[in-house]
Amino acid sequence: MRNTMKTTLAALASLALIPTAASAYRVGSPFPGDVTATTYYSSGSFHGAVDISSRNACGYWGVETGVVGSLYWNVTIRTTGVVCYGNGSGNQNEVKHTFSNGYTIRQWHFLKEPTSYDRTCDRCQIGDEGGTGNVTGPHTHMQYDKSGTNNTSWYSGTVKGEFLDRGETVGYVG
Repeated sequence: MRNTMKTTLAALASLALIPTAASAYRVGSPFPGDVTATTYYSSGSFHGAVDISSRNACGYWGVETGVVGSLYWNVTIRTTGVVCYGNGSGNQNEVKHTFSNGYTIRQWHFLKEPTSYDRTCDRCQIGDEGGTGNVTGPHTHMQYDKSGTNNTSWYSGTVKGEFLDRGETVGYVG
């Protein structure tokens, strides 16, 4: 199901009516799943990112990098076991790319697989859906930040509860 605001923003971006769209990268969903959190958790506390869960059990195949474009992705593996329901803050597996403007796009919580290594790619697989780090279940966390401050404007058309197909637009970064 598509969100009307997201569809409208994507159409405007394709017409170059949004000034930043020409230099921005599109971020697609890493796998088919539900948006389970955005700017705020259900509790009301700040989250500042997009969480997507596949509805499948831990280990769902094929978590892809979100950004469409040949970027260098730095992969940090902090755990090599199958972790589905958390192993403590700071222990999440991470893939990230830092842009020339100082912002970094990050994805967390995937499970290490043979595809988990540093490389340049366009929507490549980085691992399987997992729950490494400080989590309550398997999902992918997508965050855009600079100097410790999360930018939440990049996913303004994506809402909690929405289902996204693999590759469907989450937002724009860069």
